[in-house]
Amino acid sequence: MAIKGITVKYCHIVTFFLMFGYLFFFRMADKFGLPLSSGQTNLIQMIIVLRVVGVAFEINGSWLAVGKAKKSESKEELLSKDGIVKDADFLEIINPTFIDLFHYSFNYIGLLTGPYYRYRTFDDYFRLPFSKYVDCFGFTINTLRMVPLHISLYLALSNIWPLEYVLSEEHNNRHFVYRMLYPWALFAAFRQRIYSGMTLAESVCTSVGFGAYPVKGRNKSGHGPTVGYLSLKEMSDDEAKRTQYDFNTVESVDMWGSETVVTLRDSMKVWNKAVQYWVAMVVYKRFPIKPLKIHAAFFVSVIWHGYHAGYFFCIYFCPFYLMAEDIYYKLYYKDATGTKKKIIGFIMWFLRSHSKSYQAVAFLLLTFDRIWIYYSSMHHYWYGVWLVFLILGYILKQVHKINRLKKDADSNVGNIREKNEKTQ
Repeated sequence: MAIKGITVKYCHIVTFFLMFGYLFFFRMADKFGLPLSSGQTNLIQMIIVLRVVGVAFEINGSWLAVGKAKKSESKEELLSKDGIVKDADFLEIINPTFIDLFHYSFNYIGLLTGPYYRYRTFDDYFRLPFSKYVDCFGFTINTLRMVPLHISLYLALSNIWPLEYVLSEEHNNRHFVYRMLYPWALFAAFRQRIYSGMTLAESVCTSVGFGAYPVKGRNKSGHGPTVGYLSLKEMSDDEAKRTQYDFNTVESVDMWGSETVVTLRDSMKVWNKAVQYWVAMVVYKRFPIKPLKIHAAFFVSVIWHGYHAGYFFCIYFCPFYLMAEDIYYKLYYKDATGTKKKIIGFIMWFLRSHSKSYQAVAFLLLTFDRIWIYYSSMHHYWYGVWLVFLILGYILKQVHKINRLKKDADSNVGNIREKNEKTQ
């Protein structure tokens, strides 16, 4: 009702606050004398919030982009470097009816565990011929091939290293190195559970051809085609039969990338990719205060997951780690080569992995009292390490800046002397 009943200029903002207010009320129902719903219902509500808010921003964004295109004097602004029309979908108005919005919001594909997809993807599934010609069976089998391994690893790891053990006295009496590395096992088990769940969710899409687009659209998770969208819409059935497809639009996680990327920033891009896309498009790119964009994005991610302290400890502390990581990345890793790059990369990977594991324990323990018991038993050491890394990073950054200025000054003096010698 908010989307269709309010002007396009403000429908996305009103819808955002209405849906997150509803989600907050839904989770706090017991405070109002109502029974709490099950965890499965909570997952469904989370996906519905993403869809309803997302389509409101799609509608608003399409009107803004079309208006900007009309003001543009030339088409050059709409072209990529290779001359292909960039994001051509934004040149047409997205204006679904109330019935369309209802069907999109409650479409069973992806409703329980995702992945998130745009209204455009939902509409294309019924209007374009791609789902008829893509190899659904082949893609589904390929998607599911690793699920048995993920489930087996999850059962084995969670049985050998249970979560509740970190709150026991026996755990506290263990050697500090053992306790320091225990979160690695917990987070490894958690990842296997998420991998299997997201993969099964993707297989629902691939089995019915949902989210299939021609490869030449350079499709991205959550978004779909990024180039030449209008030409894809005009594709004939004969062309659709011969073209090559992918399901990148509904890809939730890059498992290999999640395990191997060096930095926390990169690991966030390959983890729950469709939801990350939603956060980027709805919050990060639209938030008006540039220095607070990253904090706004993480804060919305936290309240979308829930109000438990564990989500704040796990998710909202990431920007502070990123502050330190970015410094070392630019100073030492970005321009490194060969063996030096591999060594620095391994160190950064280890620190990134350890940080995520340490934070994941809070995500799993959820409540503040349980988190505080565990972190107190570890003397909150990793936050101290973060602080030391951050302070040291700022010092090294300033030293590097001073050395660079001195080097540039010496170089300028040398050039001046060389010119004077030549003139003489």
